Amino acid sequence: MRQYKKWKRAGILFLSAVMAAGNIPWLSGNGLLTAQAAQKASPVTEYDEATLNEFRDNVLEYWEIPGLIEQYNTTFRNQLEQYYYNPGSSTGLTRQQLLDLADELRNEAEILDDEAEDNKSELTKQQYEDYRSNIRVLKARAKDLEDSAEGKSAAGSSAIRALRITKDKKTKEARALMRDYETLAAQSEIADKKLEIAELSYGTAKRQMELGLYSAEDVLSAEEALNAARAEAASARTAYVSGKQALIKMLGWSYDANPEIRKVPEPDLEAIAGYDLAKDEAKAIENNITLFDTRMNSSKSQGGANQKARNIQEQENSVRSSLDLLYRDVMQKKASYEAAVLRYTAAQADKAAADRKYSLGMVSNQQYLTAENTWLAEEAAFEAAGLSLTAAMEEYEWAVKGLLELSSDSSGS
Repeated sequence: MRQYKKWKRAGILFLSAVMAAGNIPWLSGNGLLTAQAAQKASPVTEYDEATLNEFRDNVLEYWEIPGLIEQYNTTFRNQLEQYYYNPGSSTGLTRQQLLDLADELRNEAEILDDEAEDNKSELTKQQYEDYRSNIRVLKARAKDLEDSAEGKSAAGSSAIRALRITKDKKTKEARALMRDYETLAAQSEIADKKLEIAELSYGTAKRQMELGLYSAEDVLSAEEALNAARAEAASARTAYVSGKQALIKMLGWSYDANPEIRKVPEPDLEAIAGYDLAKDEAKAIENNITLFDTRMNSSKSQGGANQKARNIQEQENSVRSSLDLLYRDVMQKKASYEAAVLRYTAAQADKAAADRKYSLGMVSNQQYLTAENTWLAEEAAFEAAGLSLTAAMEEYEWAVKGLLELSSDSSGS
């Protein structure tokens, strides 16, 4: 049960000053959140608390990235902190918390109203007017909070919009890093396998020279190939480690952490079937963040009403043409992916045959490693095609959501 504490006469003037300034005290014992508790929840979250708790394990999955951005990304958390600790522009609470706080203030207003009327005969005219003034301030502030909860507050809705944009941009960036990481991991594995083959080839060359079957030049050539393979493997490993560090640091781990990083899911071909270019163009135009700012900014700041209209038209045309290119790219990548699936299926059959021959002693270790390397290359090509299609799909979907970057010549500048 909520407890309401009557404001004593000595505190009336203080309350009036605080409320008029827009600084509502955070009362942890009076049914209100403390600032620290409020900061735990993002006003733009798409997850409940139970799901957010799942993100605190040592496993990274592709679908978790938006939640990890909310919980751990430095840029987003800094912006969120400014949101919470800047009551002049917003209260920093979720919709339900805003409504609960407004309810608190309206109840306080009713208590003051009852107290003022009950004690009216004992109060001076000025004291009574102070009561009425504080009641009006409480009700007005409650109305402000209710407006913010419904998105009617310009400052509050602007702050939430900025948070949502930051979250989307960081999610987009982290997903790209995770796709790059998977590519780098595959490249490092292939480079390691090539090094293993080069080491075997060099050892074979030395033995063949001892038998008089190879010349010194043959051994030197094998040694040079081995050194090149070592350099390639080291470079691939460095790139892999660097890519991993960039990804996990962005999502809250330390650079030397070793979380389990799951595979990026294969592209959803059914989602592509749901694309409707004409409808998506309309959505992309409506949602585009640059276009939104152009519409909201004054005509005077853009050189007059006619110039503003031209800017809007140019940007709308840019969105249409860009989305059309992105759609075509998705279709091209889809065809490449489907071809890669066929090649990978054939490579899997060849790998299974090589496994059987090796188990029967029908091929040498070096021959088997060569076959395995061929299979790894086809697997990497298949995965790369999938990642490329996923990237193209996401670029298209982010554009529809509003994150399409417009070229400078379409900005009207």
